[in-house]
Amino acid sequence: MIDGLLSIRAVDVLDILLVSFIFYWVLLFIRGTRAVQMLFGLLVLMILYVVSRKFGMVTFQWLVGNFLGNLLVVLVVVFQSEIRRALAKIGQWRILGGRHPAPAKEVIEELARCAFLLARSRTGAILLLVREIGLEEFIEHGKKLDAHFSHELIEAIFSSSSPIHDGAVVLRENRIAAAGIILPIPPESKETQGMGTRHRAAFGVASETDAVCVVVSEETGNVTVFSNREVRRANTPEDLRDMLRRLLGGEEGLDEPR
Repeated sequence: MIDGLLSIRAVDVLDILLVSFIFYWVLLFIRGTRAVQMLFGLLVLMILYVVSRKFGMVTFQWLVGNFLGNLLVVLVVVFQSEIRRALAKIGQWRILGGRHPAPAKEVIEELARCAFLLARSRTGAILLLVREIGLEEFIEHGKKLDAHFSHELIEAIFSSSSPIHDGAVVLRENRIAAAGIILPIPPESKETQGMGTRHRAAFGVASETDAVCVVVSEETGNVTVFSNREVRRANTPEDLRDMLRRLLGGEEGLDEPR
């Protein structure tokens, strides 16, 4: 026993710790998502496969065995969304170099005021604020502007008479990168039940990327912030300004500071 313990190298301990950390991180990453139910379904299939072998259920064993025989392909297909999100998260780990510049304080102030001006007039809007992950895949399908941010321009873009009012606007640092972007709408899930199309689209982008999404509801005039699968309503311009400062300043989560 003692000889076995003495034969363990430092690299073996590091190996075990690294694998443990990966499993722990994956469990934290998928917590509260539909991936948990899908993993549970795969676990049930594996248990049924073991049972079928024990009792000699040839047909069932052949069917499930062929399915599980291509488990790597199955995992990639079933969890492609979660894999994309995980790789994007890993890509945000910066060993050398810092974060991208956040919008200036006056731009955040202007954005918060603008959102509630739109809410007052019941003008629907989606504003995407770029953080670490670039949104070029969305920008290239919209109308590129590269314009200074101002509430007058935002109001003109989302005016019902504007040909691009149904799309989203992407803000990168202090500028409007593009407008009129039609966002993909994710399938309805437990998290998106009861949401309209704007809110579901914003939730989808906030789930796939680290962007902060501000949505103004055309029906209710509510202002909602989406970030990393979290949703929170802003009740005042000051509330929205504080949330954006925390998120764009590098803090995670939409909870009130303690």
